[in-house]
Amino acid sequence: MKNQKKPIHRSLILGSAVFITFMCLLLSIQAYLTYSQSLYKRYDDKLSNILNYAVNRIDMDDLYQNAITGQKTEKYNDVQQLLNGMVDDFELFYLYSLFVRNDSMYNICSATSKAERERGEEDMKLLEPTDAYELSEIRKFAKAMTKDEISFFEENSDWGAAYTACKPYVNSLGVHFGVICADISISDLHKTVNNYVMYNVLLTLGLGLLFALILFIWLRRNVTGPILELEKSARHFAEKSRGKKTPDELIFDAPEIHTHNEVESLSNAISQMSEDMRTYVQGLLDAEEQARSAQEQAEDMTNLAFKDALTHVNSKVAYDKMKDSLQEQIDKGGATFGFVMIDVNNLKDVNDHYGHDCGDKYILGSCHIFCNIYKQSPIYRFGGDEFVILLQNSDYKNRDKLLKDIESKFKKSRNNTSRKPWERYSVAYGMAIYKPGDSVEDVFKRADEQMYQKKMEIKGMA
Repeated sequence: MKNQKKPIHRSLILGSAVFITFMCLLLSIQAYLTYSQSLYKRYDDKLSNILNYAVNRIDMDDLYQNAITGQKTEKYNDVQQLLNGMVDDFELFYLYSLFVRNDSMYNICSATSKAERERGEEDMKLLEPTDAYELSEIRKFAKAMTKDEISFFEENSDWGAAYTACKPYVNSLGVHFGVICADISISDLHKTVNNYVMYNVLLTLGLGLLFALILFIWLRRNVTGPILELEKSARHFAEKSRGKKTPDELIFDAPEIHTHNEVESLSNAISQMSEDMRTYVQGLLDAEEQARSAQEQAEDMTNLAFKDALTHVNSKVAYDKMKDSLQEQIDKGGATFGFVMIDVNNLKDVNDHYGHDCGDKYILGSCHIFCNIYKQSPIYRFGGDEFVILLQNSDYKNRDKLLKDIESKFKKSRNNTSRKPWERYSVAYGMAIYKPGDSVEDVFKRADEQMYQKKMEIKGMA
């Protein structure tokens, strides 16, 4: 009997060691993959939103002329201010645009952070060569410049390790003439992932060593029969749980052991280990959910770009997107829509005489009137005092009546001398509808011309 115990003990020890090692390896790999993928996905979404926002604010044809001629235009300075503001607002490592030629990199427009400006650092010059990268890194940027999508990669420069997103600059003729890149420092990201994984590895190893110690104590007793059943159940659990990621699939089926000694305790302990493993995996899922929540916050930031901060109607960015969508409808066979252009009169006079706070109230009050009139149509703030209404649904059918309501309500407000000057709202307006053969821009221009004529009539009556 003694000779038979030794092989059973060895088998139990070996099987338990393999089981614990396998579970440690499985959970460590799963922890690393789940957590790192969630973090990188959040970074990808954040950088994509930032680059798309920047590209939508830049005149590509004007920037292309700057890059070709080496001469700055007024819009170039606007781009420089935009990038300088974004690098601080979005807490970026760096934000820059460049192009690659003959394995050399040249600056188009690169951001300078507030801290750098306070230290006296100046913006990089247009077409200034940059030598902070190795040739292999430069070729990554060159490849990204030729693509039609955003590229992501890690890089090492003189400023340290960074995670980079690159979006190509493309002018109206489809020429790829550069890339805009946003960098985020990933040293903290690597540190966070490594610490997280190390913590879970140590926790798993600690649990494994704890149960290994218990196992060695129990093996001193003559419990060969129950232990064989227990070892069989443990192997079954290891096979069943391999590759599983949901807590409900990590369930240990304990054998029926009622020895009232250490063997029964071991069975209960392994069952508890199964519960701990499920709790651990649930913790991983919770971490992934937190990462997804951060991604949703980044999407909320993108949505803010489509709303005007003052009036809460749609912004110029939203108008540009709507215009492209309308043009696609026209190209596919036509559309039914119209534009109403509205220009708020006398805004400069209100700002000059009563202050910008009153000017904002003047804009809000005017906007409130035509928002109440055009309830079925989206409204866009196109400029400081200009609005565009996309006539749709019943507003399109009743467009002539609604235009008379605009005339009536603003005439009444303009002539009401009992109100304060910034509450006597006045606007000029113009309307045009789509006709076969028109482009979106054709309809916009006709509405703009009608609005301009109305403005001249109002000035003539003043």
